[in-house]
Amino acid sequence: MQLQSWWAIGYAMSELTPQQRIRCMIALVAALAVVSITSSLNWPILSEALRNQGYSETMIGINAAAQFAGIIVVALAAPRIIPALGFFKAIALGMIVLAVTLIALPAFRSFETWLVIRFLLGMGNSLLFTTGDTWMNHIVNDRVRGRWMGIYVTVGMAGWAVGPVLGAYLDPDTYWPFVCGLLAIVVAAAFLLPTRKLDVRLSASKQGVALGLAAVFFAAPTVLLASAMFGVVEGAMQSFAHLYTMDVLGAQFRQIGYAVIWVGSIAAVFFQYPIGWLADTVNRSWLLITCVLALMVSIFLFPLLIEGGRHPWWQPQALALWAVVSVWGGSMGGIFTVGITLLGERFRDAELLSANAVFSVLFGVGGLLGPFLVGTAMSAIGPAGFPLSLLAAVVIYAVFALYRQFTRT
Repeated sequence: MQLQSWWAIGYAMSELTPQQRIRCMIALVAALAVVSITSSLNWPILSEALRNQGYSETMIGINAAAQFAGIIVVALAAPRIIPALGFFKAIALGMIVLAVTLIALPAFRSFETWLVIRFLLGMGNSLLFTTGDTWMNHIVNDRVRGRWMGIYVTVGMAGWAVGPVLGAYLDPDTYWPFVCGLLAIVVAAAFLLPTRKLDVRLSASKQGVALGLAAVFFAAPTVLLASAMFGVVEGAMQSFAHLYTMDVLGAQFRQIGYAVIWVGSIAAVFFQYPIGWLADTVNRSWLLITCVLALMVSIFLFPLLIEGGRHPWWQPQALALWAVVSVWGGSMGGIFTVGITLLGERFRDAELLSANAVFSVLFGVGGLLGPFLVGTAMSAIGPAGFPLSLLAAVVIYAVFALYRQFTRT
């Protein structure tokens, strides 16, 4: 479906030489991967810090939801912000917002203040990742799009794996988790700096943003709603997976709780390039559905195998647990990789930026609902609320995606 363009591109990405494209892609991959460390460190650390202050899972979920509300606001405004600033300045602004929030979080530790700070944190994250995803998809050729996006997500997932590893050894009630996040932003800025001369400026037209976003959504609802489901699972896993594990196994298994997050993230690192390669060789829509079904099965098995966390990793019970966690993380990363690859396949130029904005909006909506619903479920029925609520979300999306796939013309 060809949508009417509602931006004029000042400098086309096709004007870049192959060497400039490679330089730009490498810088973006490195910078956004390092920023991922900050994001993956914040979620579990902030949840644990709130629990240490005596807040319930419901309140922790509400606090995490504020971060996703910020993601939604910026994603809706992205079609105006990014053309006004250009890709480089938009990412730089996102980094500045992140740095300010990381300074403010340990300085002001009240629940109400964190709602505001985490809202701003979500805004910074949304600006970074919406801009970065769009810029990458502008650069790559469709023939190798899946492989390059696989590399992009692979390195990003490596960053997501580092955060929980650090969190397992850092006290959430000190400044150290936030100092580590600030250092990661400094490193990311150094990687990003060479791309300032390869920027693309966009100019917004008078056509309404809402119309463009709605048109993109109805052109590819299955792909875009995958982002909402991804947001539900990702937000809930980052906020509650370690708390669920500690509830079931005991507080003495705190590091196992964080291991559930980082093992999934590390597995995603190794899954993404093969999935990206497959995205260039098989039907991408069916590959997306396969990843969703793998995620559904792994969530179903996770509570049945959680007791394996009490055993050394080489024993069969533990190996079964970590295998399922690996499939969980790998399939989630695959949903993201295939999803943004499909966006790059179906949309171009202005429509691609619009599609990435909707992708981020729906991720934010899912992430806002996920921690709130899972936290409420855990408060109501205990730890079992964590896997049951996630399983319900994935099953609902899987039914929708299969229906759409079988009925598409």
